[in-house]
Amino acid sequence: MPPRRKKTRVIFLYLKIFIPAIVVTIVAAVGYTVYAVNAITKSNRTLLSIKDFPKKLPDNWGKVVSFTWKEVQISGTSGTLNGWVFIRGAGLPGIVITHGLGSSRADMMDLGYRLWERGYNVLVYDLRAHGESTNLVTTLGASEKKDLAAAVEFFKTFKVPSPKGGVVPLIDPNRIGLYGVNVGAYASLMVGGENDSVKAVVADMPYNSVREFAHLRARDLLGLDNFITNGLLDIGLQISQGGIYDTGSVRSQVANYQSKGKSVAVLIAENKSKNLQKAAMEVALALGPSVCEQTNIPKSRDIPLAGKDADLYNERVCSFFAQRGFPVIPLPDAAPSPAPAPPVAPPAAGKEVDGKGTGQ
Repeated sequence: MPPRRKKTRVIFLYLKIFIPAIVVTIVAAVGYTVYAVNAITKSNRTLLSIKDFPKKLPDNWGKVVSFTWKEVQISGTSGTLNGWVFIRGAGLPGIVITHGLGSSRADMMDLGYRLWERGYNVLVYDLRAHGESTNLVTTLGASEKKDLAAAVEFFKTFKVPSPKGGVVPLIDPNRIGLYGVNVGAYASLMVGGENDSVKAVVADMPYNSVREFAHLRARDLLGLDNFITNGLLDIGLQISQGGIYDTGSVRSQVANYQSKGKSVAVLIAENKSKNLQKAAMEVALALGPSVCEQTNIPKSRDIPLAGKDADLYNERVCSFFAQRGFPVIPLPDAAPSPAPAPPVAPPAAGKEVDGKGTGQ
């Protein structure tokens, strides 16, 4: 066989082997990227109607002071965020609660109530792609921090009727606290550093950046942690999030926290993986002891808590805001129980609904 023809046959043989291998590799890479992005950003949306809210209040709530709340809709960066405002009184500090990935505002009811009981006005809302909020995609914090910034501005301008007539702002705009879990913790720390109105933040299992959290979730959920799979994940998230992936880190806000006298509590949960615990500890170390106190807790609030677990957790959060955040106005020791509230019908879209709950 002539050498030239032999060489051509060898080339075709190589192409016959390698082209299918390359195609299989590309298909596998694309398939993994799509699967990994979906798995890591899955929100497990749960729906909760406002009409269910009073029914979920524990029996001993609202027996001292009538518990007043209002359903609200907040304009986020690319959709509507549904939430509740727990109204304690005009001119008092405000706390914004941001739940974690796969959760909803419903899981934050008892914490919100305990903060209200201590003397705070409270805003608790559903993250994008969670609960009743619109938008189908979670971005692990990239867009959520912008949504939280919008929620803070909404809370600052939220008004209630004044006994003297007219309306007045509900909260003291210079005394705002933020609380969040994982995605909510990252968003709270980012907004807390940028917004001068925020004086204190409680961050349950935070992380430094969206990219870091994505890689940690890939390690925990998929058991993969190498430069190839992480690189594919980064590309997939960059495409799916429209170029906003990995914008900003908590470390970039350290100077703001240290120079402006802000206070932070980082909660490290024993029920989370060592990798997630390490990421949260690194955030606490970056903020420094002059700003941040690190507290070990049995369980994170990325799962619903009840009983003693919830009581212990809620007390630590409330105590931090009272001691390092703002003074509180305790409820009276005793007062007659208010009458049970009538059933609340679901609101029409875009409307606000008032409510008074007694838990009975």
